[in-house]
Amino acid sequence: MNLTQMLTLVALITPAGVVNAQQPQTDSNDQTRDASENIDDLNAENNADNSHSISFSAHAGGTFFSKSDFDNSIGEFGYSAYELGVSASRKVGDAGRFTLGFDAGFINYDIVPSATSVAGDAADIGAEFDNVTTLSLIGMYSDKFDDETSWFIGAGVLSAMESDADFGDSIDWLLTGGVTHKFNDKLELGIGVLVKTQLDDDVLIVPIPQIKYTINDQWSIESERAGLKVNYKASDSINYGIMGEYNSTTFRLDDSHAFASEGVATHRSFPLSFYVDYKPNKAVVVNARVGVELGGELEILDTNGNDVTSQDIDAGIFGAVGVSFRF
Repeated sequence: MNLTQMLTLVALITPAGVVNAQQPQTDSNDQTRDASENIDDLNAENNADNSHSISFSAHAGGTFFSKSDFDNSIGEFGYSAYELGVSASRKVGDAGRFTLGFDAGFINYDIVPSATSVAGDAADIGAEFDNVTTLSLIGMYSDKFDDETSWFIGAGVLSAMESDADFGDSIDWLLTGGVTHKFNDKLELGIGVLVKTQLDDDVLIVPIPQIKYTINDQWSIESERAGLKVNYKASDSINYGIMGEYNSTTFRLDDSHAFASEGVATHRSFPLSFYVDYKPNKAVVVNARVGVELGGELEILDTNGNDVTSQDIDAGIFGAVGVSFRF
């Protein structure tokens, strides 16, 4: 297993489905908000909500990537991604909580081959992409050993496919579990394990580190999805900061592609962004991000998992907006 595969699994799960919703990156598989809430949010919710009634949340968002060139000038690459999600959460016992989240996403790739593109390259095949639909259903349970140490387990099913692809061939499964420990008021560390099937490839098993370090009342550093963010709390309602992460979207192709019929396509990138979160009240959060996607790559495999083509993508500007509600 190489580093890219490990990061792909982290991106697919940690942010997006296991513990939060794809942030219009969406993550695509790992591309958007994150399907329910992250582990820290689950723990905080356990402390704050003593009722055993069911609470609900919903979120929506979009990401927009301006066109950028393939680095060998075979064409232009762009996309827009949209996502909707709902989750239900219920406290169990003194400190446990079960959360079930469902997310649905839609990705529209805008790929235009240039005069130098040839049949079977990334721009040529990518220009034929239909709209991509992503779905995830993930359940998580978290609880505490004591006031300082928490644990979590989860499982789910994911799908990502072109509109005419075979749904049964687009499904992946995941399992996850881990522990977090609060050493003091400033530092919380954790480790988890993620296990996930992947389309036309081997099962991945990787460790996932968690960190949350509070520098002072305003500044903090914490892991989020397959990345890290530096956050500044300007007030009770406004947070902003810088975030870098790894994103990967893998989806099943339909049978219309001459060079990759029923194969698999993966778009990878490293977004670096400035973000703002605005919380006008306890029930609503509005967020926005703007930044640059670095290290982009479009890889296409055939139905046997063999390489068809892979092409790097130049850096490009993206923006994302989202809103979430709790009720």
